[in-house]
Amino acid sequence: MTGPRAFDDLTDRGRVGRLRALARDALSEYDVACVRVSYVAQAFNTVFRVDGADGSVYALRVSPQLRIHAEGCEAVEAAWGAALRRDTGLAVPLVIPTGIGASSANVARPGVPGVRTCVLFEWVGGRPLRQCMRVPLVRRVGALTAVVHEHGASYSHDPPAGALTADRVLYFRLPDRLDELTARYGSVIREAVDRAQGALDALWRDPPHRPHLLHGDVQPGNVMVDRREVVLIDFQDLIWGLEIQDALFALCALEHFDDAPALVDAFRSGYESVRPWPDADAETTAALRAARHLNVLNFGLSVRKAGLDPFIARHADPVVGWMGAG
Repeated sequence: MTGPRAFDDLTDRGRVGRLRALARDALSEYDVACVRVSYVAQAFNTVFRVDGADGSVYALRVSPQLRIHAEGCEAVEAAWGAALRRDTGLAVPLVIPTGIGASSANVARPGVPGVRTCVLFEWVGGRPLRQCMRVPLVRRVGALTAVVHEHGASYSHDPPAGALTADRVLYFRLPDRLDELTARYGSVIREAVDRAQGALDALWRDPPHRPHLLHGDVQPGNVMVDRREVVLIDFQDLIWGLEIQDALFALCALEHFDDAPALVDAFRSGYESVRPWPDADAETTAALRAARHLNVLNFGLSVRKAGLDPFIARHADPVVGWMGAG
């Protein structure tokens, strides 16, 4: 008689089923009487909707086995999210603490590899912005980002232990896998890392402002739209960095959509309705865009999801173009 199938050998539905069982285990750490746990989505994390017996609704985020963030990022995410909600009125979903007051629960279950970090949030209704991309909505996201930057600039004067510092091209906690692309792109990717790192070093030696907490991943999958309300979610990728970096991360995420120039202009005009755009010279801006593509490219090579080849092209080709233009 054979034992249960290995997690990686399961179908997508089978893996979600095991993660749902782990999610139920995690909910035992909370003071929540759960009546239903429903699969919602999977990207890097897996998200489940939790319906409580009293009619309350939550979102439970279950991490993958791969850990790319700084230890303690969930505590920073919870504390900063609560402060943003309190100080600015932004509808940032609050983290629900466990029964012992922790910001997350670390859970293991037979049949699921590794220990998974689970975070319970208030439920945010609506659908992701990527499913309803419109210029007025993107303009509002730009304004929200500016409010987050304004708050982050005064929130903490020292980098929290749970925040990654974005002073390196490859700042996620991952091995450098970019040499896997040598056969396809030659030495240009490795040379691009060195060139982009030089630009980052120069920027951080003479920064335009004191580094501070930033969202780290303002992109259409991390924005929920419910009728007229636009909510920025998922601060897990938060970084200690410079505003121009975070702003360019957002612009890079818009460039793959139809009508990208109008969306980019809308984001920037929304930002500028709150505070000045964190501009930089053209050479630095191009280098920071390339650095973002390289970091995301290395992330993709590490998680190796379906559709890896087009993912590689989407992020490597702009880097190759930047190097050629240089």
